[in-house]
Amino acid sequence: MINGYDIRLEDLPPEFRTIAEEISLSAALRLVELRGGEGIYVPKPDQLCRAARDRAIRAEFDGNNYRELARKYGLTVVWIRTIVGGGKSSKTGVDIIDKQQSLF
Repeated sequence: MINGYDIRLEDLPPEFRTIAEEISLSAALRLVELRGGEGIYVPKPDQLCRAARDRAIRAEFDGNNYRELARKYGLTVVWIRTIVGGGKSSKTGVDIIDKQQSLF
């Protein structure tokens, strides 16, 4: 119910109806109440998993298994070093990502 009206699935625009069918009508209507009229960003699954992946890498890190973790998680050794080292170069203290050149 929104503004006193009993909203049904068939009342929704087709593109929003698809979302409501997936998450439920009540959840879709709650989304409308919270963010109606806004353009919202929906992250990709890998972005949502990144923090959990990084925690797992840190938990498995034994101080010397950079290559093994890189292979397991499909990342570069440099990226594994960034994750386990907090993203700072051990020599300069500068963010490793900030030192990379842009392609554009």
